[in-house]
Amino acid sequence: MDNNQTFLNACRNGQKGIVKIFLQKGGIDVNKRDMQGNTPLYYVCRNGNREIAGMLLQNGADATLANNKSETPLHAVAQSGNKEIIALLLAAGADINSIDNEGCTPLIRMLGNKRTEAALFLIGEGADTTLADNEGHKAIDYATAHGLREIVTLLSGNASSDSYGNTPLHQAVSNNQGEIVRSLLGIPGIPGLNTANDNGETPLLIACSKGNLLIVRLLLGAGADANKAQLNGSAPLHYAAWEGNQFIGQALIGAKAAIDAQNGQGESPLILAAREGNNDFAALLVENGADVNRADNAGHTALYYAGERGFNEIAELLLNAGAQG
Repeated sequence: MDNNQTFLNACRNGQKGIVKIFLQKGGIDVNKRDMQGNTPLYYVCRNGNREIAGMLLQNGADATLANNKSETPLHAVAQSGNKEIIALLLAAGADINSIDNEGCTPLIRMLGNKRTEAALFLIGEGADTTLADNEGHKAIDYATAHGLREIVTLLSGNASSDSYGNTPLHQAVSNNQGEIVRSLLGIPGIPGLNTANDNGETPLLIACSKGNLLIVRLLLGAGADANKAQLNGSAPLHYAAWEGNQFIGQALIGAKAAIDAQNGQGESPLILAAREGNNDFAALLVENGADVNRADNAGHTALYYAGERGFNEIAELLLNAGAQG
Protein backbone atom coordinates (compact mmCIF):
# COMPACT_ATOMS: atom_id res chain seq x y z
CA MET A 1 0.00 0.00 0.00
CA ASP A 2 1.07 3.56 -0.71
CA ASN A 3 2.74 4.97 2.41
CA ASN A 4 1.08 8.33 1.79
CA GLN A 5 -2.34 6.68 1.93
CA THR A 6 -1.41 4.77 5.07
CA PHE A 7 -0.23 8.01 6.60
CA LEU A 8 -3.45 9.81 5.67
CA ASN A 9 -5.51 6.96 7.16
CA ALA A 10 -3.49 7.17 10.40
CA CYS A 11 -4.22 10.89 10.60
CA ARG A 12 -7.88 10.35 9.90
CA ASN A 13 -8.08 7.68 12.61
CA GLY A 14 -6.09 9.65 15.18
CA GLN A 15 -3.23 7.11 15.37
CA LYS A 16 -0.58 9.40 16.81
CA GLY A 17 2.12 6.77 17.14
CA ILE A 18 1.90 5.73 13.50
CA VAL A 19 1.83 9.36 12.37
CA LYS A 20 4.93 10.08 14.43
CA ILE A 21 6.83 7.11 12.96
CA PHE A 22 6.10 8.17 9.39
CA LEU A 23 7.13 11.76 10.09
CA GLN A 24 10.39 10.62 11.67
CA LYS A 25 11.20 8.30 8.77
CA GLY A 26 10.45 11.02 6.20
CA GLY A 27 9.50 10.61 2.57
CA ILE A 28 5.84 11.38 3.29
CA ASP A 29 3.74 13.97 1.49
CA VAL A 30 2.03 15.66 4.45
CA ASN A 31 -0.29 17.47 2.04
CA LYS A 32 -1.46 14.38 0.15
CA ARG A 33 -5.15 14.63 -0.74
CA ASP A 34 -7.72 11.84 -0.97
CA MET A 35 -10.57 11.57 -3.48
CA GLN A 36 -12.55 14.25 -1.59
CA GLY A 37 -9.57 16.56 -1.65
CA ASN A 38 -9.08 16.24 2.10
CA THR A 39 -5.56 16.47 3.49
CA PRO A 40 -4.25 14.74 6.62
CA LEU A 41 -4.47 18.10 8.39
CA TYR A 42 -8.13 18.47 7.41
CA TYR A 43 -9.05 15.16 9.11
CA VAL A 44 -7.00 15.89 12.20
CA CYS A 45 -8.67 19.28 12.58
CA ARG A 46 -12.12 17.82 12.04
CA ASN A 47 -11.48 15.28 14.80
CA GLY A 48 -10.03 17.87 17.16
CA ASN A 49 -6.66 16.16 17.64
CA ARG A 50 -4.41 19.00 18.73
CA GLU A 51 -1.21 16.98 19.14
CA ILE A 52 -1.27 15.52 15.65
CA ALA A 53 -2.26 18.90 14.19
CA GLY A 54 0.81 20.43 15.79
CA MET A 55 3.04 17.63 14.48
CA LEU A 56 1.72 18.05 10.93
CA LEU A 57 2.15 21.82 10.94
CA GLN A 58 5.70 21.50 12.28
CA ASN A 59 6.45 19.19 9.37
CA GLY A 60 5.17 21.44 6.63
CA ALA A 61 1.42 20.83 6.45
CA ASP A 62 -0.29 23.62 4.52
CA ALA A 63 -3.01 25.24 6.66
CA THR A 64 -4.60 26.91 3.63
CA LEU A 65 -5.32 23.90 1.40
CA ALA A 66 -9.02 23.43 0.67
CA ASN A 67 -10.86 20.26 -0.35
CA ASN A 68 -13.24 19.73 -3.26
CA LYS A 69 -15.92 21.71 -1.41
CA SER A 70 -13.51 24.58 -0.75
CA GLU A 71 -13.43 23.64 2.94
CA THR A 72 -10.14 24.42 4.66
CA PRO A 73 -8.78 22.89 7.88
CA LEU A 74 -10.21 25.94 9.66
CA HIS A 75 -13.67 24.96 8.41
CA ALA A 76 -13.01 21.41 9.55
CA VAL A 77 -12.14 22.41 13.11
CA ALA A 78 -15.63 23.90 13.39
CA GLN A 79 -16.86 20.38 14.15
CA SER A 80 -14.72 19.98 17.25
CA GLY A 81 -14.42 23.65 18.16
CA ASN A 82 -10.88 23.16 19.48
CA LYS A 83 -9.51 26.65 20.16
CA GLU A 84 -5.91 25.43 20.44
CA ILE A 85 -6.07 24.01 16.92
CA ILE A 86 -7.63 27.25 15.67
CA ALA A 87 -4.72 29.18 17.15
CA LEU A 88 -2.21 26.82 15.52
CA LEU A 89 -3.89 27.17 12.12
CA LEU A 90 -4.02 30.96 12.29
CA ALA A 91 -0.36 31.10 13.31
CA ALA A 92 0.40 28.91 10.27
CA GLY A 93 -1.30 31.34 7.89
CA ALA A 94 -4.85 30.00 7.66
CA ASP A 95 -7.31 32.47 6.12
CA ILE A 96 -9.74 33.35 8.90
CA ASN A 97 -12.38 34.44 6.39
CA SER A 98 -12.00 31.68 3.78
CA ILE A 99 -15.27 30.76 2.07
CA ASP A 100 -16.45 27.27 1.12
CA ASN A 101 -18.76 26.32 -1.76
CA GLU A 102 -21.84 27.29 0.27
CA GLY A 103 -20.39 30.69 1.03
CA CYS A 104 -19.75 29.81 4.67
CA THR A 105 -16.79 31.13 6.58
CA PRO A 106 -15.20 29.16 9.43
CA LEU A 107 -17.07 31.45 11.84
CA ILE A 108 -20.41 30.63 10.27
CA ARG A 109 -19.61 26.91 10.39
CA MET A 110 -18.72 27.15 14.07
CA LEU A 111 -21.97 28.93 14.83
CA GLY A 112 -23.86 26.32 12.84
CA ASN A 113 -22.28 23.68 15.09
CA LYS A 114 -23.07 25.72 18.22
CA ARG A 115 -19.39 26.11 19.12
CA THR A 116 -19.78 29.32 21.08
CA GLU A 117 -16.33 29.48 22.65
CA ALA A 118 -14.59 28.77 19.36
CA ALA A 119 -16.73 31.39 17.61
CA LEU A 120 -15.91 33.98 20.25
CA PHE A 121 -12.22 33.17 19.82
CA LEU A 122 -12.44 33.64 16.05
CA ILE A 123 -14.28 36.94 16.46
CA GLY A 124 -11.59 38.06 18.87
CA GLU A 125 -8.98 37.15 16.25
CA GLY A 126 -10.67 39.39 13.71
CA ALA A 127 -13.14 37.16 11.84
CA ASP A 128 -15.45 39.22 9.63
CA THR A 129 -18.94 38.97 11.14
CA THR A 130 -20.59 40.78 8.22
CA LEU A 131 -19.92 38.13 5.56
CA ALA A 132 -23.01 36.24 4.38
CA ASP A 133 -23.37 32.72 2.98
CA ASN A 134 -24.90 31.95 -0.40
CA GLU A 135 -28.41 32.29 1.09
CA GLY A 136 -27.68 35.69 2.54
CA HIS A 137 -27.34 34.57 6.17
CA LYS A 138 -24.70 36.19 8.36
CA ALA A 139 -23.10 35.17 11.64
CA ILE A 140 -25.80 36.95 13.65
CA ASP A 141 -28.47 34.95 11.83
CA TYR A 142 -26.83 31.64 12.69
CA ALA A 143 -26.33 32.69 16.29
CA THR A 144 -29.95 33.74 16.58
CA ALA A 145 -31.27 30.58 14.95
CA HIS A 146 -29.30 28.37 17.34
CA GLY A 147 -30.01 30.35 20.49
CA LEU A 148 -26.41 31.44 21.15
CA ARG A 149 -27.18 34.34 23.49
CA GLU A 150 -23.61 35.47 24.11
CA ILE A 151 -22.89 35.75 20.40
CA VAL A 152 -26.20 37.45 19.67
CA THR A 153 -25.58 40.05 22.35
CA LEU A 154 -22.06 40.67 21.07
CA LEU A 155 -23.09 41.09 17.43
CA SER A 156 -26.45 42.82 17.79
CA GLY A 157 -24.99 46.30 18.02
CA ASN A 158 -23.85 46.11 14.40
CA ALA A 159 -26.61 43.82 13.14
CA SER A 160 -28.50 44.50 9.96
CA SER A 161 -31.27 42.77 8.05
CA ASP A 162 -30.57 39.67 5.99
CA SER A 163 -31.32 39.42 2.28
CA TYR A 164 -35.01 38.77 3.08
CA GLY A 165 -35.36 41.81 5.30
CA ASN A 166 -35.30 39.81 8.52
CA THR A 167 -33.69 41.48 11.52
CA PRO A 168 -32.15 39.38 14.32
CA LEU A 169 -35.47 39.78 16.13
CA HIS A 170 -37.35 38.28 13.18
CA GLN A 171 -34.88 35.39 13.15
CA ALA A 172 -35.24 34.73 16.87
CA VAL A 173 -39.03 34.78 16.69
CA SER A 174 -39.08 32.54 13.60
CA ASN A 175 -36.99 29.97 15.45
CA ASN A 176 -39.06 30.18 18.65
CA GLN A 177 -35.99 31.35 20.59
CA GLY A 178 -37.75 33.00 23.52
CA GLU A 179 -34.63 33.70 25.54
CA ILE A 180 -32.90 35.25 22.55
CA VAL A 181 -35.94 37.45 22.00
CA ARG A 182 -35.75 38.49 25.66
CA SER A 183 -32.05 39.31 25.28
CA LEU A 184 -32.57 41.32 22.10
CA LEU A 185 -35.40 43.32 23.62
CA GLY A 186 -33.10 44.22 26.49
CA ILE A 187 -30.52 45.84 24.21
CA PRO A 188 -31.00 49.62 24.02
CA GLY A 189 -31.96 50.75 20.56
CA ILE A 190 -32.32 47.24 19.15
CA PRO A 191 -33.96 47.61 15.73
CA GLY A 192 -36.85 45.63 14.39
CA LEU A 193 -39.60 45.63 17.01
CA ASN A 194 -42.17 46.88 14.50
CA THR A 195 -40.09 46.44 11.36
CA ALA A 196 -41.62 44.41 8.53
CA ASN A 197 -39.51 42.00 6.49
CA ASP A 198 -39.83 41.62 2.72
CA ASN A 199 -43.03 39.60 3.21
CA GLY A 200 -44.52 42.39 5.29
CA GLU A 201 -44.22 40.40 8.51
CA THR A 202 -43.38 42.03 11.82
CA PRO A 203 -41.92 39.88 14.61
CA LEU A 204 -45.34 39.99 16.31
CA LEU A 205 -47.09 38.69 13.20
CA ILE A 206 -44.64 35.81 13.03
CA ALA A 207 -45.08 35.00 16.72
CA CYS A 208 -48.87 34.94 16.31
CA SER A 209 -48.68 32.71 13.25
CA LYS A 210 -46.51 30.28 15.21
CA GLY A 211 -48.77 30.35 18.24
CA ASN A 212 -45.95 31.30 20.61
CA LEU A 213 -47.66 32.97 23.56
CA LEU A 214 -44.44 33.65 25.50
CA ILE A 215 -42.89 35.57 22.62
CA VAL A 216 -46.15 37.41 21.89
CA ARG A 217 -46.23 38.63 25.49
CA LEU A 218 -42.56 39.64 25.37
CA LEU A 219 -43.07 41.65 22.17
CA LEU A 220 -46.25 43.33 23.38
CA GLY A 221 -44.59 44.13 26.68
CA ALA A 222 -41.80 45.85 24.78
CA GLY A 223 -44.29 47.97 22.88
CA ALA A 224 -44.94 46.02 19.68
CA ASP A 225 -47.81 47.46 17.62
CA ALA A 226 -50.74 45.06 17.93
CA ASN A 227 -52.37 46.56 14.84
CA LYS A 228 -49.50 46.68 12.35
CA ALA A 229 -50.69 44.64 9.39
CA GLN A 230 -49.17 43.17 6.26
CA LEU A 231 -49.79 44.83 2.93
CA ASN A 232 -52.76 42.49 2.45
CA GLY A 233 -54.29 43.91 5.61
CA SER A 234 -53.83 40.84 7.80
CA ALA A 235 -53.02 41.95 11.35
CA PRO A 236 -51.76 39.92 14.32
CA LEU A 237 -55.34 39.24 15.47
CA HIS A 238 -56.14 37.70 12.08
CA TYR A 239 -53.25 35.29 12.47
CA ALA A 240 -54.26 34.43 16.01
CA ALA A 241 -57.86 33.84 14.91
CA TRP A 242 -56.68 31.58 12.12
CA GLU A 243 -54.55 29.56 14.55
CA GLY A 244 -57.26 29.58 17.21
CA ASN A 245 -55.06 30.43 20.19
CA GLN A 246 -57.44 32.33 22.47
CA PHE A 247 -54.66 33.16 24.94
CA ILE A 248 -52.79 35.03 22.25
CA GLY A 249 -56.11 36.60 21.30
CA GLN A 250 -56.57 37.83 24.87
CA ALA A 251 -53.07 39.30 24.89
CA LEU A 252 -53.68 41.14 21.61
CA ILE A 253 -57.07 42.45 22.67
CA GLY A 254 -55.49 43.60 25.92
CA ALA A 255 -52.97 45.51 23.78
CA LYS A 256 -55.87 47.23 21.99
CA ALA A 257 -55.87 45.19 18.80
CA ALA A 258 -58.70 46.32 16.50
CA ILE A 259 -61.23 43.56 16.97
CA ASP A 260 -63.12 44.14 13.70
CA ALA A 261 -60.16 44.95 11.44
CA GLN A 262 -60.63 43.60 7.93
CA ASN A 263 -57.88 42.39 5.63
CA GLY A 264 -57.74 42.77 1.87
CA GLN A 265 -60.37 40.05 1.46
CA GLY A 266 -62.65 41.84 3.88
CA GLU A 267 -62.18 39.10 6.46
CA SER A 268 -62.44 40.05 10.11
CA PRO A 269 -60.86 37.94 12.86
CA LEU A 270 -64.35 36.62 13.72
CA ILE A 271 -64.95 35.50 10.15
CA LEU A 272 -61.63 33.62 10.17
CA ALA A 273 -62.32 32.01 13.54
CA ALA A 274 -65.79 30.91 12.40
CA ARG A 275 -64.53 29.58 9.09
CA GLU A 276 -61.78 27.57 10.78
CA GLY A 277 -64.06 26.21 13.50
CA ASN A 278 -62.14 27.81 16.36
CA ASN A 279 -64.94 27.82 18.94
CA ASP A 280 -63.11 29.34 21.90
CA PHE A 281 -61.57 32.08 19.80
CA ALA A 282 -64.92 32.98 18.26
CA ALA A 283 -66.42 33.15 21.75
CA LEU A 284 -63.59 35.41 22.91
CA LEU A 285 -64.20 37.83 20.04
CA VAL A 286 -67.96 37.92 20.61
CA GLU A 287 -67.43 38.52 24.33
CA ASN A 288 -65.26 41.50 23.44
CA GLY A 289 -67.82 43.08 21.14
CA ALA A 290 -66.91 41.80 17.69
CA ASP A 291 -69.42 42.72 14.98
CA VAL A 292 -71.22 39.45 14.29
CA ASN A 293 -72.80 40.77 11.09
CA ARG A 294 -69.69 42.11 9.40
CA ALA A 295 -69.29 40.61 5.91
CA ASP A 296 -66.24 39.94 3.77
CA ASN A 297 -65.75 41.04 0.16
CA ALA A 298 -67.91 38.15 -1.02
CA GLY A 299 -70.76 39.32 1.18
CA HIS A 300 -70.43 36.38 3.59
CA THR A 301 -70.56 36.73 7.38
CA ALA A 302 -69.15 34.60 10.14
CA LEU A 303 -72.57 32.91 10.47
CA TYR A 304 -72.51 31.94 6.81
CA TYR A 305 -69.15 30.15 7.18
CA ALA A 306 -70.09 28.48 10.45
CA GLY A 307 -73.29 27.16 8.91
CA GLU A 308 -71.66 26.13 5.65
CA ARG A 309 -68.99 24.09 7.44
CA GLY A 310 -71.24 22.60 10.09
CA PHE A 311 -69.75 24.36 13.09
CA ASN A 312 -72.97 24.29 15.10
CA GLU A 313 -71.55 25.62 18.35
CA ILE A 314 -70.20 28.72 16.63
CA ALA A 315 -73.44 29.19 14.70
CA GLU A 316 -75.47 29.09 17.93
CA LEU A 317 -73.01 31.51 19.56
CA LEU A 318 -73.43 33.97 16.71
CA LEU A 319 -77.21 33.68 16.57
CA ASN A 320 -77.47 34.31 20.31
CA ALA A 321 -75.26 37.39 19.81
CA GLY A 322 -77.62 38.81 17.21
CA ALA A 323 -76.23 37.48 13.94
CA GLN A 324 -78.63 37.78 11.04
CA GLY A 325 -79.15 34.80 8.75
